[in-house]
Amino acid sequence: MPIMHNCSWQSNGHRCQVKVVPHLDPPDPQLHAFGMHVRRLREARGLTLEELASRSGMSFRGVVYVEHGRRNPSLTTLIKLARGLHIEPSTLLTIFDNDG
Repeated sequence: MPIMHNCSWQSNGHRCQVKVVPHLDPPDPQLHAFGMHVRRLREARGLTLEELASRSGMSFRGVVYVEHGRRNPSLTTLIKLARGLHIEPSTLLTIFDNDG
């Protein structure tokens, strides 16, 4: 497991905390494919993550989680992303049209 160090100087000297950070499991293949599709659509429109988040009414972190396949987006999120990308919501799901 990765180890995270958090060190700081305080008036009484140096203080360091060590915390074990659990390893994240690989994202679900379908969520990963969806996230990559959203990223390609965003980049094709010349949008940054911040711009898409703002246009979608979502948080920056929420968009990042979707693009990285770490969030299973709700219907509401799909609609927000589509509005932010100025596309039909169904366009977000075309990645699965040939999925058998």
